[in-house]
Amino acid sequence: MISQARSDDLRSKVGPDDATDPRPGIGYVWVGAILAIVASLPALFARQVFGDDWTVYYIYWTQGAAGLARVLRESAHAGFALPMTLFIALLPDRPEVVARLAGLGCHLVNGVLIYAILSRSSHTRRIAALFTALFLLSPFYVIRLTQNAVYDFFLLFYLLSYELTYSKVRTLRWAAPLSLLFSLSLETLIALEPLRILLALSSGERWPRTLARLLPFWLAVVAMIVLRLTILGKSGHYTGQYSLVPDAGVIGHALWMHLTAFSRGLSYAYFTGFALLGDAVSTVLTVVVAAVFVLFSSGALRTPWLLKSGSAAGSAVLLLLLGAAIAVLGGLPYALTGVFGDVTRGESRLLFPSQFGILILMAAIIQAMPGLRVRAAVAGAVITVFTLSMAHDSKWLLYDGALTADIQRQVRAALLADPEPKVVKLQVEGSEFFTFRSRCLGGSDMNVAQTILRDENRAPSYVYTDYCGDFTNNDLVAGGGCTVSYLEFRPCPPRRETWRYRATPGFPQLNEVGMVELLTAALTGFPSATGGRGELMQLTNGGPKPLARAEYRPPCTRPGVRASAWVLGLPVPACDEPAPAIR
Repeated sequence: MISQARSDDLRSKVGPDDATDPRPGIGYVWVGAILAIVASLPALFARQVFGDDWTVYYIYWTQGAAGLARVLRESAHAGFALPMTLFIALLPDRPEVVARLAGLGCHLVNGVLIYAILSRSSHTRRIAALFTALFLLSPFYVIRLTQNAVYDFFLLFYLLSYELTYSKVRTLRWAAPLSLLFSLSLETLIALEPLRILLALSSGERWPRTLARLLPFWLAVVAMIVLRLTILGKSGHYTGQYSLVPDAGVIGHALWMHLTAFSRGLSYAYFTGFALLGDAVSTVLTVVVAAVFVLFSSGALRTPWLLKSGSAAGSAVLLLLLGAAIAVLGGLPYALTGVFGDVTRGESRLLFPSQFGILILMAAIIQAMPGLRVRAAVAGAVITVFTLSMAHDSKWLLYDGALTADIQRQVRAALLADPEPKVVKLQVEGSEFFTFRSRCLGGSDMNVAQTILRDENRAPSYVYTDYCGDFTNNDLVAGGGCTVSYLEFRPCPPRRETWRYRATPGFPQLNEVGMVELLTAALTGFPSATGGRGELMQLTNGGPKPLARAEYRPPCTRPGVRASAWVLGLPVPACDEPAPAIR
C-alpha cells in the first residue's frame, strides 16, 4: 500500500507541479458548489422562522426600520440592521425566503472568493480547492438559511477586503480596509486575521512594505474593538449580556467544549446524514462516490501531496498552525463569557469563525496523506457525509416548519375561541425529536404570529412552551411579566391554563416522511385556518379535553399579517382586504 502511494505521487510529479498549476483540484470547487445548491434547495421553501427571526420581524412590523436599527444597536450588532432590513423590505410577505436566498447566494460567492484568495499563496494554494468544497458543505454552521444568521453576508465583505487589496484601481484598494471594518459588525471575524498575515508574508515583499500593506487593516481592527467597547457596546435591554466571566475554570471548559465541537459535529453529520437515506444506502453511496473520486484523482480532482518536499512540508506546518490559531481565536471571545458553540444546537452559529480553522486543519490532514487515490477517496467520503448532513438539515427545516406552523395555527384558533385573556403553558410531547436540532420554541416563536393575527378588540393572551425556561425565569412569567419578543414586558393575565400538543399520529417521525410530501405541504399550506394534523388538548383535573376553535381575519393592511399568515400556512384569503373607495 505504501509503495503504491509513493508510486502515485511519483507519477504525479510528471504532470503539472502544484506551484505552476493555476487551478489544482478545481473539480472540488465545482462539486462543492453544485452539491451545496442541491442540498440547500428544499430548505428555501420551508414555512419556518427560526428563533430570534420572529423578534426581528416583530420589531420591524411594530416599530419600523428605525426601531429595528435601535434594537440591533443596543444589542451591539448595529451593522446587522442593513441586511436584515433589506431582506424584509425586498419581499415583505415572504421575508424568510429572501433571507434564505441571500444566505445561500452569499455562501456560494464566498466559496468562489475563498478559492481565489487561497490560490494566491504558495502556502495555501495546495489546499484551496479542497478547503473550498469543505467550506461550502460544512456541517459546523447549520442555520445559514435563516434571517438572524446573516454571517455569510458579513463574511462576503471580509473576503472582499482581501480581493480589493489586489485591485488595479487605487480607489478600490483604499476601500479594502473599509470593507473589513464593515464586515467586523460580526466582530469575531477578527479570528481570521492570521490568514491575512500569512498571505502578506507569502508575497515576497520586503518587511517594511508588508507592514505598510497590513497597517490599514490593523487600524480597522483596532477601531472596531474600540467602538465595540464604547459606543457600539451593549446597552438598553442588553446591558450586561455576555459579560466577562472571572472564572478560569468556566472559561477553560467553554473553550474546550467549543473546540471539541468539531468531533461532535463530525459524528452528528454522520448519523444525521446517514439517517436521510438509511445506513445501507448511505454506505453504498459513500463507497461509490469515493470510487468516482479515485477515477478523477489525477485530473480535475488532483490534490498535491503536502509532504512531498521540504518546502511543501513547511507549508503543511504553517497550515496546521494557521488552522489551530483561527480555531482558538474564534472560540476564545465566546469562552471568555462562558458560552460556546455546539453543532447540535442553534448555537452552531457561534462556530462560524472557528470553523475556518477546523476546516483548514481537515484539508491539511487529508492532503498530507500519501497517494493521490487515498486522498481522493477520503475527500470523497467526507464530502458525501457533509452533503447528506446538509440535505438532512434541509429536510428537517421543512419538517420543523410544517410542525411549528401546525402548532401555531391550532393555538391561534383556540385562543380566538375564548375571549378571556390567559397565560397558557404548552406541553409539546417529544419536542426534542421534532423541532430542528432539538431547538426550543420560545416566547417569540409562540406569540409573534398570533399577536399580529389576533383580534385587537380582545385583550392579548400569551403562550409559552414548558421546556424553554419561560415559566421558571423570574424575569418572565414567574415574575409576572409576559412578553412577545423578550424586549417589552406587560402584566400577565391572572388566568392560567395548561395545553398539550401531540404531533403523532398526525405527524410521522422525521425519518418516516418523504421530502416530496414535506415540499408539497410547504408549497400548498393547510386547507383550514382552525384545523391541524397534530392533537391540541387542554389538560384539566378531569383529564385532556378538546379545545374550541374559531377563525378571525385581520385587516390585510396591518403590517406583518400576510407574512405571518404565510408562515402559519393559513388558507387564502387569510385576511380582509379594505373595501374599495366609493367614487
